Amino acid sequence: MIKRYLIYEYQLLASRRTLIPLLVLALILLLSSFLSLWTGNNDHLTGNELARYLATSSMSSTLPALFFAMWLIQMVSHLVTSGYYSSLLYFGSSRAKLFVYCQFQLVVYLLLFLFISYIVNSCAGIFFGVFPWQLLFELKLNSLLSYTLFLYAIGNAGLLIGLYKPTHLIVLPFFFYWLMESWLVSYLVRKFETDYIRALPLSSFKAIISNAVLSPYMMFIVSLYISVLLFLTQRIILSKNFR
Repeated sequence: MIKRYLIYEYQLLASRRTLIPLLVLALILLLSSFLSLWTGNNDHLTGNELARYLATSSMSSTLPALFFAMWLIQMVSHLVTSGYYSSLLYFGSSRAKLFVYCQFQLVVYLLLFLFISYIVNSCAGIFFGVFPWQLLFELKLNSLLSYTLFLYAIGNAGLLIGLYKPTHLIVLPFFFYWLMESWLVSYLVRKFETDYIRALPLSSFKAIISNAVLSPYMMFIVSLYISVLLFLTQRIILSKNFR
């Protein structure tokens, strides 16, 4: 089954319609890498210190995750509207297997995003005297795992949106909600000096990659949101009329 899924994904990623958005995503990540390196270089960081700064900033930045989620929404919307998922059902795949396949897709795209991020960081780092192996040595495993969980949570939100409302324009409401929630949480925390407002969906996901250890309360909130996303995604796949 996994081999068959990998063949499906290779065929999708090899198409021009998928490759061009991936190149745009890589360009955005490259610009982000250059900005982080330029900032660290201005702070007189060089060599391993600059590599550590780039690795840390890459694993704690939420902006690339926003573009990852937006790309995922567009990708899933395209697969729904083009009849890709319906063709899988037509050729014998069950809806339960389709849910598993969607989760498999998410993991593949997540790993691809991390790989692209490493490649562009390596390319940008060469211009500042940072070599690819230095990025690997300075990368903390806990940071990588936290960022992977963060991407998985955000990715499930994108997957759900793409399945529920398969249109490319849906990325605009998602983008505005991301900005609005970030502003609202920041404003209310300053005004009322309370952290309970951070329990909003995107803010709780962002807490996964914060420097502080997640409190039991936030761990419960994050787990609850991810469970709800998985449940809703499964219900949509089981009930949706794919055409």
